[in-house]
Amino acid sequence: MKWETGDLQLLAVLTPIALFAGWLETREVRIRESTSRKTGKRIYEMRRGIPYAAGWTLTFVLGIAIHAWQAHAQILDMFSEAIWDNILEEINPLSLFTTTHTWYIWFLSGVSSIVFLVILRIKARTMSIEHIHSEELPI
Repeated sequence: MKWETGDLQLLAVLTPIALFAGWLETREVRIRESTSRKTGKRIYEMRRGIPYAAGWTLTFVLGIAIHAWQAHAQILDMFSEAIWDNILEEINPLSLFTTTHTWYIWFLSGVSSIVFLVILRIKARTMSIEHIHSEELPI
């Protein structure tokens, strides 16, 4: 990121949007506790819903829109490159380090992912506490 006025203004605008996208992704996430058949250990299973897809789409589309706004040219080439890069990142997370994204896409993705993980952690912790309190105590 270049520490210029335009980039700082963009950062100020993107921060609440990225926080909202991360929150939106966790709206209908369902966590279910179960026991592993192989190890017998407690595991958590997660089901994501439409809000997760909406938050992911918001991040993706906003990144493309900002790039198009800043590039002012070759929108179709950029769009197909962004789709391909995103597909590669979903298949292989390490490919993220080989793409040519600019800082705002990293920022949107990073902040929304951190918010998603923090909220999931809070939900899992609440679930563990409820599980402990629901168990019968030995006499």
